[in-house]
Amino acid sequence: MSQERWDPFFEDLEQQFAAERDLARDELASEHERVRIAGLSLRDRLAAGTGRRIVADLGPAGVNRLRIEAIGADWVAGSDEDRPGLLIVRIDALEAVEFAPEDREATLAGGETDPLARRMTFGFVMRALTRRRAMISVGLVRGALAAGTPSLAGSDHLDLAIHDAGAAPRGSEVHGVRTISFRAIGWVRTASRRDAGVV
Repeated sequence: MSQERWDPFFEDLEQQFAAERDLARDELASEHERVRIAGLSLRDRLAAGTGRRIVADLGPAGVNRLRIEAIGADWVAGSDEDRPGLLIVRIDALEAVEFAPEDREATLAGGETDPLARRMTFGFVMRALTRRRAMISVGLVRGALAAGTPSLAGSDHLDLAIHDAGAAPRGSEVHGVRTISFRAIGWVRTASRRDAGVV
């Protein structure tokens, strides 16, 4: 057999091998991407959404529209479109999140890996608000509301001095103190951004 008769045969084999190699590489890349996405948490997707608007559905605790400005270990915070102040949402209290269609794909990239942000828990934020003596509103996951000034923040709970808006949290102005489990809190809203140390 002449060489000319074998050349097309070898070229065909080469093309088949290249096609199979490309297919195997694509399958491996697809599987790698599936495994990566399977490892993403909701927190990772919210972290990738920093600066973007979301609709946060907390079931009975309400639906909030906000632009994500910060994220911690177990919370996300931002400005609410409809109200002043800073809104802090516990991630575990979220029932659903709606990303804008144009942002959904970007959130699959996952977010920051800042070790400090991953250590800042909801309790850390509540202790900061307690130190600032900030007037806050608290939305409970079962739908109830409470308002006042945090007087103590433990590892898993908050003491809230209940008083009217604008009143000082002392003496006869305080109607009582409620000790609230963090698990019962869906969101916390400061009266103003300055109260949260954000301008």
